[in-house]
Amino acid sequence: MKLSFTKMQGCANDYIYLDCRTSGVPEQIAALSERLSRRHFSIGADGIICICAPVTAGADAMMRIFNADGSEGKMCGNGIRCVAEWLYTHGMAKPKLAIDTLSGLKTVARMGEGLWQVEMGAYTAMAAALPAVNMGEGPLVDLPLEVEENLWGETKKCCEHHNHKYIIYTCSSQNQLWNTFFRSISFIHKL
Repeated sequence: MKLSFTKMQGCANDYIYLDCRTSGVPEQIAALSERLSRRHFSIGADGIICICAPVTAGADAMMRIFNADGSEGKMCGNGIRCVAEWLYTHGMAKPKLAIDTLSGLKTVARMGEGLWQVEMGAYTAMAAALPAVNMGEGPLVDLPLEVEENLWGETKKCCEHHNHKYIIYTCSSQNQLWNTFFRSISFIHKL
């Protein structure tokens, strides 16, 4: 298979960008993303971002994200800034671009050469907006986290900002402890 792509990064989020505006998203894109994203064995990236035809009237393009594990993401702030730069340098030289994402239409403004700012929208820490089960109705702030019967008592904040995030504020430098924690989280995510 011959594939024309661009590799770009924003704040070290590196993706493989495909122009899918006329051809559409390639068949079996999830498997392709897994294969091409393998670092040291292929192109290597955080995944593939497809630059597609817009679906909203007045939009300039649509961005679809396929992570290195093949899952489809909703939004990536650094990725959309790279999409804006790609569009700008490929014939859409406008100071503001409207880009469809799976988390809605986003406006991206050119702030200077190679510099873009995206309006990400509001975030929430309310349990109902997150994939949180039996966590109550209030905000998920300053709660302990239990993973595989280990209680992680540091201060945490959960938030929904187009992709679910779990933020841990810590001064801990116990690398082995954190490696165990992140392996546990990754395992649970794959279930």
